[in-house]
Amino acid sequence: MKVNLDLFGSTRTFSLSILDSSIGDIALETPSISYNSTINEPFKRFMREESLTLIPVVKEDFVIGQLHRNRFLENIVLGKFGYGIHLNSRKSVSEVMEKPSFMLDYSITLEQAAHMIQSRQIKNLYDDIIVTKKERYYGLVPINILLEAITQKSIVLAKDANPLTGMPGNWAIQREVEKRIKDQISFDVSYIDINNFKPYNDVYGFNMGDKAIIYLGIAILETITGVKNAFAGHIGGDDFIIITNPQDSFKIAENAIQIFESYLPDLHGEDFLKGYYTSKNRKGEEEVFELLTIACAIVSNENLTIKSYGQLASISADAKSEAKKRSKFYKKSYIFKERRKVF
Repeated sequence: MKVNLDLFGSTRTFSLSILDSSIGDIALETPSISYNSTINEPFKRFMREESLTLIPVVKEDFVIGQLHRNRFLENIVLGKFGYGIHLNSRKSVSEVMEKPSFMLDYSITLEQAAHMIQSRQIKNLYDDIIVTKKERYYGLVPINILLEAITQKSIVLAKDANPLTGMPGNWAIQREVEKRIKDQISFDVSYIDINNFKPYNDVYGFNMGDKAIIYLGIAILETITGVKNAFAGHIGGDDFIIITNPQDSFKIAENAIQIFESYLPDLHGEDFLKGYYTSKNRKGEEEVFELLTIACAIVSNENLTIKSYGQLASISADAKSEAKKRSKFYKKSYIFKERRKVF
């Protein structure tokens, strides 16, 4: 993805996946200055480069200080009575530099960076962020660049969000799965949908169908709230997905089903007391259907070798089919966890 950022009146284009980007991905390759340079060197740079607001001071590529444009020019060059440049002209950068106001490692996420800068002192609040990689100087991130990148990410996520539930859509789901695969994290993926959703929609109408989908989304979100490493997404229609630590998946599915089924009186109205409703099946024949139930299929990379999102979708098809079959046989919501080892 190309992200265009307006930097000091000129447009810069960054090539990055904004959803996966870290602070290092948006860092500008701003040259540093050696600690033993004279102050004439940064003075000339500030005069030559009007957009330059901060120069990192390094010793063997390790950041030991910084020079901030305004404070450097006002305090060191101009001075209290206008004699700063004469008094300080023979001094080295190390004698007049400030301590680094804010340094972050390359791998810090945009959200983490935005949260961390709130702890800075007011006088340094808008200083550029110094980015390091393996503890050595890497580049600078002006605050406006960080805010713009976060805004771009929010726009991308908003466009991908399901319009009915507001939950993350397919792009975010794929990203989450592939990130856990890349990080070699053990995880379970739970596929959840509503059984016999089409006949329900035909009888009760699309508004009630949307309501059922919203209720299921609410049930899922309520269940994962506060659960470490839990992620939920809305694939589309009545299909949802939950990604969790392996030990949490079954309990989360149980709780989500329990919450969803508490909405059945509202979803079925008078039919709730009867315990069934009549609609046409896929053959166009009248059939009696039980109240709405849920099918949940859980697959895990603890017993499945999952190398990509596409592979996960392929090997989960059998598990989803089995969950549907068992739910139909037992005439109730059913959770099926694939326990076969597939390599």
